[in-house]
Amino acid sequence: MIRHLKMKLSFLTLILISSIVFATDEITISKAFIKMPRPGVDVTAGFATIKADIDLKVMKVSNKNFKNIELHSMKMTYGVMEMRKLVEPKIGPNSPLVLSPGNDHLMLFGINEKLKSGENLDLTFVFKDSKDNKITKVFKFVVK
Repeated sequence: MIRHLKMKLSFLTLILISSIVFATDEITISKAFIKMPRPGVDVTAGFATIKADIDLKVMKVSNKNFKNIELHSMKMTYGVMEMRKLVEPKIGPNSPLVLSPGNDHLMLFGINEKLKSGENLDLTFVFKDSKDNKITKVFKFVVK
């Protein structure tokens, strides 16, 4: 009977440890949309708020419908709008990545197929954690 109880405890301990080791880190997105491009233009912008419960860097964003997707900052300097490519922007438990009009945003270059208002597009984000592990996550963006 004691041997049986020890086996049950060992099994429960193993399950508990496994659930801790294999727990997935939470990365969420909200307010994700892509702006409908102006006629004749093959560049547009995307916006969203991305949150994570661990420290991450955004390494890459892609979608087969675009030749290239970059993260950009945008700010007004002496009345002139400046845009700069963001290199490996960081996200953390207390610092979401907020991509919004007039601020940081996604730039989507080289549209291969015409976008339709209301359609959903899957954008693939590649993140790296503090241990250099890659985390790939696909998020839905709606075209507006």
